[in-house]
Amino acid sequence: MCQAVILTHVHQHQTGMKMTTNYNAHPVYAELAEMFSAVKVMGPPMSEKLIALVSHLFSLDEAHLCRHLSFIYPKTLKQIARKSGVHPDTLAPMLEEMCRKRTIITLANRFMLYPLIPGIFEHVLRIDNASDWHIVFADLMNDLVDTGYLGDYFHKPVNAIRSLPVERAVEANSVIVDTDLVSEMIGSHRHFGVYHICPCRNSMHLTGHACSRASREDGCLTFGDFSLGLAREGNGRTVSREEMRDSVEERWAKNLIFFTSNAVPSVQTAICTCCDCCCRALKIHNSLNKNLVAAPHVIAEIDESLCTSCGRCVAVCNTHAHILENGMHGYVEELCIGCGNCVIACRNKSIR
Repeated sequence: MCQAVILTHVHQHQTGMKMTTNYNAHPVYAELAEMFSAVKVMGPPMSEKLIALVSHLFSLDEAHLCRHLSFIYPKTLKQIARKSGVHPDTLAPMLEEMCRKRTIITLANRFMLYPLIPGIFEHVLRIDNASDWHIVFADLMNDLVDTGYLGDYFHKPVNAIRSLPVERAVEANSVIVDTDLVSEMIGSHRHFGVYHICPCRNSMHLTGHACSRASREDGCLTFGDFSLGLAREGNGRTVSREEMRDSVEERWAKNLIFFTSNAVPSVQTAICTCCDCCCRALKIHNSLNKNLVAAPHVIAEIDESLCTSCGRCVAVCNTHAHILENGMHGYVEELCIGCGNCVIACRNKSIR
């Protein structure tokens, strides 16, 4: 992250720290909210909305305990007891309850905090049996993210994720590199998995907004050894290589964008199959700035002489690169991330 962004955000946080006593909140909640607002975990500036979210996530006793946890270093029960001054017999059920709620995580009998997003947001909402507590969480989280604070972290290109194009749209194009093709990822791994629930679509579903392209059951696709833990953790299921190919085809048929980490195919990773109405990464790209997504290796080219302005490309475009103005097709090249959905949708072969 560029120094200017950090200094700007730190200044905002320092201002928030000075104003902490002005918030109508218990000091323990205010202190924990400060921890979640840290730049190192891509937190939001201090605000009433952040404190409301933290107060919903944790009881007062839990918040007091969480002040002694770390986002980086998992701690044992004995370490937490020593630092907090709370007896291990009292701590153990509290930690177990927070793990059950998914507000903290446990790794090899060690405990640590999750950042808000990515982190708690995904961990909490990857469930299909949501309670009223989850609905309130989704509403508070959406309200906080909609302030646009995540865009403050991407004033310069970070290239954290990239779009994988629809293979049928590029398979005849000799300039596309193998690392862009999902088939390379499928061929590079032995273990595959599918998450039961997409947290982004679930957050919208729980707050009364249905996805216009897919189902909340269309969760992320995983590649590599960590796929084996999905069923054990109750987050998803393992699938065969052929089942993964079928899942990929199904998601492409729904005109979703495939986002993955900007890494080589052999590295264990996940693919998020995203839509413009629910996906947080796409909302950042479309509304705030374009620096989260790496530049595509291919983008659409339009032959206007063949275009009939039918609007099919507009309907499938998740980044609003294709538009209709006064009944005529328009194309904003800098908005294209090379997904290829428009190439498949165009019946007149005017897009390649």
